[in-house]
Amino acid sequence: MRGLPSRAIEPITAADLLARARGRERHPVVVIDGFSGAGKTTLARELAEADPGVTVESIETFYLGWDGLAAGPRRASEQLVEPLRRGEVPVVSPWDWRRDQVGPSRRWVVSGLLVLEGVGAAARPLRDAASLSVWVDATPAERDARLRARDDWADYAPHRAGFERQEQALEAAEGTRAAVDVIVRRDGGEWVRCRM
Repeated sequence: MRGLPSRAIEPITAADLLARARGRERHPVVVIDGFSGAGKTTLARELAEADPGVTVESIETFYLGWDGLAAGPRRASEQLVEPLRRGEVPVVSPWDWRRDQVGPSRRWVVSGLLVLEGVGAAARPLRDAASLSVWVDATPAERDARLRARDDWADYAPHRAGFERQEQALEAAEGTRAAVDVIVRRDGGEWVRCRM
């Protein structure tokens, strides 16, 4: 059954998801996970469009390169989410994708609700601290078509097989899809909530 989307049960909007996340934390956090090409960035963008006070960040900032997916959740938790929960301004050491190394540390100001999206964003260290965790589902064919249509496909393509092995291994080890609060998928131009 891996890779097949769940059956839809009802439409759900970006505003619905934001309403679920608000009011639970001083710095509410929504984490959006799913395999590459599922539509995580699209959903995050729609959350920001629904509320301009939303700050969207990609967990890719915290990976340690193309082979460092597994380090991303821990680094994002330690450098971004936990400082926010303590009421501090995070100091982040982002991955420099052009130089293939950790870049200089810098202060990372986040106001309002934080949406952290990307593969691994709902792994345990982040999911446990989140106000709402979301898994975005899509079939392998849908994901493949979206990946090939992306502007960065030429950069991603040589790393695809290795990255796919890492994301599958992380999801299996974490049980992420089964542990999130909500599973959604795109259906005819709108989001629908799916059975767990």
